[in-house]
Amino acid sequence: MNSDIVISLKNVSKYYKLYDDPKYRLREALSLSGKKFHQKFYATNNLSLDIKKGEILGIVGKNGSGKSTLLKLITSVLSPDEGFIEINGKISALLELGSGFNPEFTGFQNISFYGAILGFTKKEMNEKIDDIIAFADIGTFMNQALKTYSSGMKARLAFSVAVHIEPEILILDEVLSVGDIHFKRKAYNKMQTFFESGKTIIYVSHSSGEINRLCTRAIMLHNGEILMDGEPKEVTKYYEKYLFAKDENKQNIVNEIKNYSKDITTIDERNNKHVKAFTKNKSLLKAYYIPNFISKSKIEYDDTDVEINDVQLKTLNGKKVNVLITNEEYIFSHKLLFKKKYKNIYLGMQVMTEKGVLISGSAFQESTSEIKVEETLEIQWKFNCSMNCGHYFFNIAITDSKKNYINKLVDAYMIKVLSNYELENGMVYLQQGKPKIIRNKMQERI
Repeated sequence: MNSDIVISLKNVSKYYKLYDDPKYRLREALSLSGKKFHQKFYATNNLSLDIKKGEILGIVGKNGSGKSTLLKLITSVLSPDEGFIEINGKISALLELGSGFNPEFTGFQNISFYGAILGFTKKEMNEKIDDIIAFADIGTFMNQALKTYSSGMKARLAFSVAVHIEPEILILDEVLSVGDIHFKRKAYNKMQTFFESGKTIIYVSHSSGEINRLCTRAIMLHNGEILMDGEPKEVTKYYEKYLFAKDENKQNIVNEIKNYSKDITTIDERNNKHVKAFTKNKSLLKAYYIPNFISKSKIEYDDTDVEINDVQLKTLNGKKVNVLITNEEYIFSHKLLFKKKYKNIYLGMQVMTEKGVLISGSAFQESTSEIKVEETLEIQWKFNCSMNCGHYFFNIAITDSKKNYINKLVDAYMIKVLSNYELENGMVYLQQGKPKIIRNKMQERI
């Protein structure tokens, strides 16, 4: 195995025998002719995957797609029926909240118990226990039996133990979906520390935002196979399109994903030099339009009932732009052509980072009157550009009264933002002008 690769799966399949009737299992076992009475259900099917050292791999897929089976194969909880797996590194895994813990043991006892399962001595775990307790931050519950813990407390303790035993490979299955904001923030920071130290993380989540934010690569599983492997934002876009599609359209989307071209680029590299542009003469820095700077990563959910057309972004004076200036006002607009009658629909828009992380969004309900077939609505969103320098994308969405998607256009319009503020940091501009500075008078000495 290549020294850069820490996990390698080659043509791995895991199947289960399904019997139409329980008695067929016994018939098969007693059959002298070797007759089969079962059908094979493949949880993973001829799956090949290489994961490099230092990667943060996100895994998405609907329930039953093979995510949990894949993780259990990697951690040797399950053995493959076909193919082989190579692991180069010590693995720590959180496949289920508190897996490997004893519900009758206290938090203290479970730390030692879990460490012993992983091959650590009591002395080695005692050296780590203060850091584990501080990170978990569950107070006096450390002296209570695990069965009295909430799911969030179990997750905090399990995560703390898993990340403090210094694994080379960390596997997390939805663990960050539990816990308060302070714990999640610590968990994110710890994962970042792992990544910067060259360790490998595999992270399963149903949250596209978390996958986009945390991961350097993502795969989408479908029926036990890898349907897509690439940039997290591209993978999660198609995953959500599949997830929210009508049942009769899902196979068409699967075919679309299989034909996806990895050569698609979302950013025109020739214009990247504009992103960090700054001029001392602020009057020269104005919004403008680059003709070839357009979104090449648009994904439309379903235009059967509503078409999204004529997507534009303009200044308040009506000038078309895609290069915006921080703290100026603009109008984002689009038209909707209805092919079906609707009432009580919801209209929405989102602003996303280049990695697909949501910055802001807005939605409102249109319920004034029934929208007729072949009627066109023009939607205009006036907004203040609060983003700092960078690339951003606009999404457009229409849902029915039950909040089900009628149509959605992802990456509908791409912009870049320039700033007249020399020391801008982060993604969002919060203050205008210089801060107010108040100097306290020095007291006279007596």
